Amino acid sequence: MDRKKNDEIPLPFAPFGKDVEVAHIKGGEGMRRRLMDMAIYPGARVKLLSSFGRGRIVVQVGEARFALGRGIAYRIIVRDNGK
Repeated sequence: MDRKKNDEIPLPFAPFGKDVEVAHIKGGEGMRRRLMDMAIYPGARVKLLSSFGRGRIVVQVGEARFALGRGIAYRIIVRDNGK
């Protein structure tokens, strides 16, 4: 099945507790480098743990957990691969 562009959503809209795949990151080299340091890059599996109100969101990457600002999180575009 071919993936459609509309299957891709910003990370804060991902279902809670479900692994999703990072499709791409909208942003400059500095932001991509910081996210890469957290193992967040295209093809990586992430899980949204919390996204309440207007504050930070918490994601899990492997065994590590990170808090991301909402602005950065909206630039991380993910897709569900059915797993």
